[in-house]
Amino acid sequence: MKTARNIKQGIANNIKKVFNLDFEINKINLVIPPEENLGDYAFECFGLAKDLKQNPNDIAKKLAENFDTNDEIIKANNVGPYLNINLGKNFFQASLAEISADKNFGQSDMGKAKKILIEFSGPNTNKPQHVGHVRNDCVGQSLVNIYKACGYKVIPVNIINDRGIHIVKSMLAWQEFSNGETPESSGIKGDHLVGKYYVKFGQVLAEEKAKYTLEKNIDWSKLGNLERRKAEDEFLAQSQWMKKARTMLQAWEQDDKETRALWETMNSWVYTGYDKTYDDLGVKFDHLDFESDTYLLGKDIVEMGLDKKVFFKKEDGSVWIDLSQDGLDEKLVLRSDGTSVYMTQDIGTAVRRYKKFKFDQAIYVVASEQDYHFKVLFLILKKLGYDWAKDLHHLSYGMVDLPDGKIKSREGKTADADELIAKMITKAKEIMDQAEKKVATNDEEKEEIAREVGIGALKFFMLSTNPQRNVTFVPEESISFDGYTGTFIQYTHARISTMLKKANKITSLTKLDTPDYNDEEKKLIKTLVGFPETIKNSATDYNPAHLSQYLFNLAKTYNNFYQHHSVLSADNENLKQIRLNLSQETKNILAKGLNLLGIKAPKIM
Repeated sequence: MKTARNIKQGIANNIKKVFNLDFEINKINLVIPPEENLGDYAFECFGLAKDLKQNPNDIAKKLAENFDTNDEIIKANNVGPYLNINLGKNFFQASLAEISADKNFGQSDMGKAKKILIEFSGPNTNKPQHVGHVRNDCVGQSLVNIYKACGYKVIPVNIINDRGIHIVKSMLAWQEFSNGETPESSGIKGDHLVGKYYVKFGQVLAEEKAKYTLEKNIDWSKLGNLERRKAEDEFLAQSQWMKKARTMLQAWEQDDKETRALWETMNSWVYTGYDKTYDDLGVKFDHLDFESDTYLLGKDIVEMGLDKKVFFKKEDGSVWIDLSQDGLDEKLVLRSDGTSVYMTQDIGTAVRRYKKFKFDQAIYVVASEQDYHFKVLFLILKKLGYDWAKDLHHLSYGMVDLPDGKIKSREGKTADADELIAKMITKAKEIMDQAEKKVATNDEEKEEIAREVGIGALKFFMLSTNPQRNVTFVPEESISFDGYTGTFIQYTHARISTMLKKANKITSLTKLDTPDYNDEEKKLIKTLVGFPETIKNSATDYNPAHLSQYLFNLAKTYNNFYQHHSVLSADNENLKQIRLNLSQETKNILAKGLNLLGIKAPKIM
């Protein structure tokens, strides 16, 4: 925005005067000092110190001592490596007016004329989505929203893992034990029904393993890692259930009509179930990839890589790449029987996507368990000569655990996404019923607000910390009117909405006199000014938590202002209208920010 840019330009001009250095204003990062008496903004001199190869404390001191003040920056001083500045009162009125006049405040053209592809979700069609998928879905969709706000053409993509031994396990168990059960006959959501039989396969395999253990007199607890792995492989090799599963997988690969028909039927159940989950979470895709289509991709690229000497062939006919010079190891890209591995199809999928979309950047939102895989994938693509490989990024996110331990789908130990959503909505109703002040609503409105609050709390939790961090999800802690929660932010928005409704009329800032803003009002305006920069930082760092933290800070700052100063009963009409304008813009930005996170902003709670 213009007012903030003018302040940065003023600092840049002084840097030029004092150090004879043209310092780009987009490198000038302004922060709000922790205490009001330190100034309105602080400029971190670390980047400037790096360019000048000098001590940041000395730079800040010299800059402060030689700073030319004006009507916009009326005072400058330093505290350590920070240049603290005080602003004239016109800055605050002008900033608030600029925010009020710009209906698209917060948006930018940072990504103008650029395409960005974002792959996220990537579920397996042998089970419903769980809390780990919810984190993936929330991070992915919020990035889609954030990049759109930054002017990018965004292509949201989902790759669905719809083939392989895990899918066959559900199919085999359904075939053996279902008696023809369907979502319609059972009333069970399609993905849950298929997941039920995945768990069933795990149970019968465990029973078979227990019998095998007794027959072979194996004490698994006394085996080392290598011994355990060898014993596991020996069990699976002779397992009757695994033999049946492998036979069914071979039938699928050979395009057996009955096997393919069952696969299509059960997958259709899952997709219908997924659609409901995605709809609840506000997740949408422009393009779908299916592993059943992509698993044969990449073989021609391997042949090209052999010709280029990027890959090499071993005596058994398998094809590899040696990445030892890059600090990695040898990686298989084609088996000796000519079948592909995941790396092969991921290479082929990436190339096909680039040819189709001609993206400027691509982001893979995939759990940290796949860090090594993507490091290898991107390196192989670079060695194959694909220049666009440098623009690929793996957004590695941490695991989501339950309070009582890690999720294990094959054992049926999950925090199922649908059950979690329902639980959060129920919890929201309980919290709303316990509130001291209740707003009159009918049953339909109450249900809708509970959905918005419950799902909002779930999403905010998933987006409230750096994606790389592992988190433990405790539903009860994520939904509260106090603390670092989405509910607190939604409640602040609703509280302002109720107050503005009582005010009836808000006078335009252009018709109001400029007051002497108090410290709380100044801090609130400065926080509002930081909204566009926060969105840009969220995109640059692939981190929606920047926006989550900003919204919490904005809500907290507004509540502090509201506790200290009356709005509707201000000392005079001019001041009342100033504060109503300030409240309205706070409400608007809270709603915009929540929307970017995929969270609704209720007007009443």
